[in-house]
Amino acid sequence: MGFISFNEKYYQKKLEEYENNSLSESEIYEAKQLLKILDDLADEGYTNLNNRMETDFSCITRLREVLKNNGAIPFPIDHERLPDTLYDNKEYEMEEVIEKLISDAGSCSSDSDNPFLETIYRYCEWIGHEEDTAYVFLMRDAILPYVFFKSRNKDNLYPWLISRKFLEDITKEEGADDDVRIPLYEALENGYIRFDEYFTYCKGEILSSFDYYPELKELLLNLLGSIKQKRIVVVESGYMGTIPMMLKALDDRVDFRLFTTAPFLYETYKDKIFCQKYEEIRSFETLYSNDLFMQYSSYDNEKFYVKISNDEAVHDKAISEIKKMINLREDKEVEKLR
Repeated sequence: MGFISFNEKYYQKKLEEYENNSLSESEIYEAKQLLKILDDLADEGYTNLNNRMETDFSCITRLREVLKNNGAIPFPIDHERLPDTLYDNKEYEMEEVIEKLISDAGSCSSDSDNPFLETIYRYCEWIGHEEDTAYVFLMRDAILPYVFFKSRNKDNLYPWLISRKFLEDITKEEGADDDVRIPLYEALENGYIRFDEYFTYCKGEILSSFDYYPELKELLLNLLGSIKQKRIVVVESGYMGTIPMMLKALDDRVDFRLFTTAPFLYETYKDKIFCQKYEEIRSFETLYSNDLFMQYSSYDNEKFYVKISNDEAVHDKAISEIKKMINLREDKEVEKLR
């Protein structure tokens, strides 16, 4: 059970439905999203699932044929193609880096022309900011939402760079995040759809996996314990919600807000996602500020350290995205006063 087996069963079932019925617009849209998941995996260099399902039941070929037969065009890989970049060996404390980015954005002469930033602004507005609530931003892909709230002088903001690299660094195990992610697929494979039953299953499996990683468990509990608010909202772009689910398993105060998720989790996460537009997730994840500007380096004494791209163009693009988020916030606030 797990990632491969769930996807094989899910895609086989969907293909049978698509090939044996007249499809509605919503079903065609769903088929396009399911193909986009596989195209995105290939775009990120993860081809094992695609190769397995294509070999076993011609999954990608058949999905493309379904779309063709229904006059539909697959979603393109439409995000900006980002270059490879090199990083300085020097480490920087992450919060200081973000503070400097926000400061530098103030003197930046131009902001980003990426229209997707308007969507991120709406996502931030949807998240909101409530009393006695802490907001944890997973900085692998939530830098701009953090900037949005930080530039509004909101309090109880916690930028954490908990990512695959972080988990591997702390556990000294490659693919440690799989031990958290696999239960999410197993829960779906077992038929758990409603969030309460889905989470109950995942929580037990995730906590069991921490038996192998006691140092990681202690570290995360200490981080969560440093937050005194009654409620914790974890913010990230989405897809499976692996890290938010891991944190929620450790602390009952945790809830989360995702930009979107996979179609097979729309119902489960319905109250926790901004939109049902999986096809836009890579536009979120591949912004310069998220994808290239900095990368996880180390963790010490509840502080995250990063290395910074030495590519000036990447630096400029990241600052222009931050400038745009600040300008959008300021412009919208002015509009509300009119």
